[in-house]
Amino acid sequence: MNGSNETVSVVLTVLNDRPGCAAVLDAFAGQTRAPDEIIVVDGGSTDGTRELIERHTAEDRRLRCVVAADSNIAQGRNIGIEQARGTVIVTTDAGCRAEPEWLERLVRPLEEDPGVDVVAGFYRMDPHSMLETAVGLATMRGQLEPVDPERFNPSARSMAFRKSVWRRAGGFPDWLYTSEDTLFDMKLRKMGVRWAFAGDAVVRWRPRSSMRSIGKQFYLYGRGRGHTQIEAADYLYHLRNLALLGAMLLAGLWHPAAWGLFAVTALYFLWWGLHGKAARVAARLKVRGGYWLALAVYWVVLFAGTAGYVVGSVQRRRRTGVYRDRMNEYLSTRGVQA
Repeated sequence: MNGSNETVSVVLTVLNDRPGCAAVLDAFAGQTRAPDEIIVVDGGSTDGTRELIERHTAEDRRLRCVVAADSNIAQGRNIGIEQARGTVIVTTDAGCRAEPEWLERLVRPLEEDPGVDVVAGFYRMDPHSMLETAVGLATMRGQLEPVDPERFNPSARSMAFRKSVWRRAGGFPDWLYTSEDTLFDMKLRKMGVRWAFAGDAVVRWRPRSSMRSIGKQFYLYGRGRGHTQIEAADYLYHLRNLALLGAMLLAGLWHPAAWGLFAVTALYFLWWGLHGKAARVAARLKVRGGYWLALAVYWVVLFAGTAGYVVGSVQRRRRTGVYRDRMNEYLSTRGVQA
């Protein structure tokens, strides 16, 4: 017994990530506050992930595997939450390694104060190489500087909320492939529910391990931002700069004087504009070449994210009924009970 009237269901999704699924399930065994239920929604794995989950279910009666082939992350979360028996839902991701007191600290505000509806947990990087360390420092919120507890919108990799609030919000937006947890946070903010911040409820998360995987990750993030137009001003700023560089590059083919302008502009946008960030990452890396490694990471993130944003924006324009209209409908609070 956990000494609380609240029952806690942990819900996560997975697809073809056997090592990541093993890591997250193993971490649950050492929690100081045991979950009442663990639901893993498998999106149709073919690499042995489902068999791994089934072996764990034989050893842990709290664990259930729900197969939802071809579902995206948001759909998988909604399916798992709908089937959950808990009054409190905790979400995380395959590949995350929860610290021993993570669950206890994450659900405490909900158990101690009935007026709290959502708790934002935290996450820290779990790097296995210098590149992964650079990626984590450059891209994960809260690694280089503290977050603002009042404005911090958590990733679904470390988050808790009442199931009743999830239902009132209409669940996670399941027409999105990425950015679904950001939009879910935005909906909860618009609903005016009470938040709490549990900065000591930490899961460890391993950053991407290659430039190619980093590029794919931020291309998908950018595409999701194109679908939703969240943070559009930032992406448009980079898009304008890259378009200007491209125009100067083409002009250089016609007139050699344009090459000088191209070089100066490239130095400003691609070096000086990122210099401060790269220097801060390098100061934490404390290795020779750390500055250039950090700068390379920022370049990959910039180019891949901008390309994804362009593709997502085009898809949004072509399919307004899927993205723009559904997003406006989702964020509307009309008919949502307080």
